Amino acid sequence: MIRQLVACAVLASALGAQTPASVADHVRNGVAAREAGRLNEAREKLQLAVAEAPDLAEAHLYLGLVLHELEDFTSAVESLERALALKPALPGARELLGYDLLQVGRAEDAIPNLKAALEEQPANDQAKAWLGQAYLSAGRPRDAVPYLESALSVAPGNPRLLYLVAKVYGQLAARMQARLLTTGSSSAYARLAVAEDHEVNGRVEEALIEYRKALDLDPGLVSAWRAVGDLERDRGMHRDAATAYERALAITSGDIDLSLSLGQALLNLGLAEQALGHLQRAAAVTPPPRGALAALGKAYVDMHRPAEAITFLERAFVEATEDEERMRLHYQLAQSFRKLNRTDAARIHLQEFATLRAKLTSEDE
Repeated sequence: MIRQLVACAVLASALGAQTPASVADHVRNGVAAREAGRLNEAREKLQLAVAEAPDLAEAHLYLGLVLHELEDFTSAVESLERALALKPALPGARELLGYDLLQVGRAEDAIPNLKAALEEQPANDQAKAWLGQAYLSAGRPRDAVPYLESALSVAPGNPRLLYLVAKVYGQLAARMQARLLTTGSSSAYARLAVAEDHEVNGRVEEALIEYRKALDLDPGLVSAWRAVGDLERDRGMHRDAATAYERALAITSGDIDLSLSLGQALLNLGLAEQALGHLQRAAAVTPPPRGALAALGKAYVDMHRPAEAITFLERAFVEATEDEERMRLHYQLAQSFRKLNRTDAARIHLQEFATLRAKLTSEDE
């Protein structure tokens, strides 16, 4: 947790010739007990030193460190504040005090101490992380960003830092959204923000209403058309989905994912010939988006063009990972081979189809 904060040299300088022998013994015994892991004994010895020599800053510092390690953060803060009042330049004291102030909910007071700690050690990534957390706790997320990002760059897999960075950006996003919503119902983007909130929380009907309100205000919102298409597709409303995707593609004709989505919606409506061009466009890119090859193969099946269907279905089969997807491809391949009078190949795919269907049925039961 806390790095070693107090060097032996500090102790040596503190226990000079003017320090009473009994005080020096209490400090040395306290430090020795701490280093041996006997924290309660260390606290008792250092409390004796502080009682006998209340102006010895280093004794307060050592006591604060022990209290910190005992997780008595309130008492640690008192000792550390006393130490710094006596000697403001004590090495490491600012970092420790800043951390402990953070633990007792005094984030605003922690900030100047942690900033001072960074002035002592500009490369102290631990202090950067705590300063970022202090700003976050104080309700100042924008100030927290550079410190948390800097700490995260050194430890990119640290779960605590990842959590704090996610939280700080979440707060900033929430603030921006709140400002956006103050623009009222006359703003398409305000309606868009409300719609996205409904969608994230699973309120599909409400989301669709708000997306359509946004589109009434600004028909050029591609993201809203795409979202309407996806929501309508997911609830089986393929005609409405196709219409939304068409409107989006009219604005951004080069979007391959939209072409695929529109082609799949048309395919679900039984309009293979209308879907064909969109699916060909999607399947032509390298690599094609997932689902494009299977959808194009299915379009050729529906159009009774088995040779072309087989070409794309076999390519799709290579990429298939789910049993349900492989089962569907086996069936479509069997249909296509049968139309070409390739009965042996058709029989193999039908057998594989039956095997996978039986497996999936037993799993469902």
